[in-house]
Amino acid sequence: ATSLFLQNHLLDMDARKAKDVTWSTIRYMASEIQYGGRITDDWDRRQMNTFAEKFFQQSSLEPKCELHPGYAIPSGNDINIYRNATENLLPDVDSPEVFGLNKNADLQFRTAQAAEVFDIILETQPKTGGSGGGKSREEIVTDMCKDLLSKLPKDFGKEELKASLAKMGPTKPINVCFRQETDVLQYSLSVVRKTMTDLQLAIAGTIVMSDTLADALDAMFQAKVPHAWLSKAWFSPNVGTWFQILLSRYEQWEKWMKTGRPKSYWLPGFSNGQGFLTAMMQEVTRSKSSWALDDVVMFTEVTKHEEHDVKEPPPDGIYVHGLFLEGCSWSKKENSLVEAPPKVLFAPLPVMYITGVIKSQKKVDYMTYECPTYFRVDPRKRGMTAAQPNFMFSPELRTTEPPSKWVLRGVALL
Repeated sequence: ATSLFLQNHLLDMDARKAKDVTWSTIRYMASEIQYGGRITDDWDRRQMNTFAEKFFQQSSLEPKCELHPGYAIPSGNDINIYRNATENLLPDVDSPEVFGLNKNADLQFRTAQAAEVFDIILETQPKTGGSGGGKSREEIVTDMCKDLLSKLPKDFGKEELKASLAKMGPTKPINVCFRQETDVLQYSLSVVRKTMTDLQLAIAGTIVMSDTLADALDAMFQAKVPHAWLSKAWFSPNVGTWFQILLSRYEQWEKWMKTGRPKSYWLPGFSNGQGFLTAMMQEVTRSKSSWALDDVVMFTEVTKHEEHDVKEPPPDGIYVHGLFLEGCSWSKKENSLVEAPPKVLFAPLPVMYITGVIKSQKKVDYMTYECPTYFRVDPRKRGMTAAQPNFMFSPELRTTEPPSKWVLRGVALL
């Protein structure tokens, strides 16, 4: 469809005796219609439009034009010239920089590729123990269950939680969100405790080894997270990281329940980050007598503080921490986005201030990059559509370079 459109466009130019190509029309038709019409994610569409802005322009028709060093556009009207350039002149292995990515993208790709190979090797190994003198699979998993159960925190006390909410104000939006988060974590605590208790009984032969328990046995032996634990919960590549996140979430909610709201919120610890940020917007709007929620938009600013530097909460809005940049880094000195150092795949972001402002009053005197924020690196879901609920929000980060650079870098917050 794109080739047919370009052919018709050139024929129309000849009929009108036009001298220059209408690049805006070509960019729109290619990136918004022919290709963009099949893209359901808004951020992917932004990426496509940025590629079109970079490559579909007058300079691409200039003699000896290079899209990237080593990627020259051939000149001539003979198709064999282009075939020869494609087969013989282009490098055998493309650098990530050709597509606007950082060199670290290749390292990340190779790492993921190697991890996939090792996963396949582990999955194809025999499930029964060998004739060696080491522990069997069942003994190893039993020891893991005993260790994790000894570290698993107790359930939330209903009366204590109820008293804490009554003291803080049970109808305040952020406190309602807090109650919902404790319910979600309580579900995970119950599932984990039941799975490990039943798994020990099944290994001992006291109860029947169900499909769910068999899956948990295989997963834990390979240090992976059992599928039963992932229901209504977060994703992690291994069971150790997943369990540590569970403990960290419990610590945040327990401290909140006992001492009140934190001065800075650990945002990755929320299972419903959008709901929490919406609750914050509601509270900010309620504190202003003449504001309407429909007129309020989110305002974000990266501070120079770390979590331990925050002594008091802001008068309006919230502080959040625990976010990491992928594809670039953050400079406290320049207070803006900068290139990521070599071999650094994820860079921590300082504490971020988030509040609500009236849409007409939201003004900044510097360039910003609208950065999509995702809950986690989760292969199960990605994007901002209802079917891909991994997207959280999109803060505007200060940049001294054109935002298109970071779009092509694929910069995101995790």
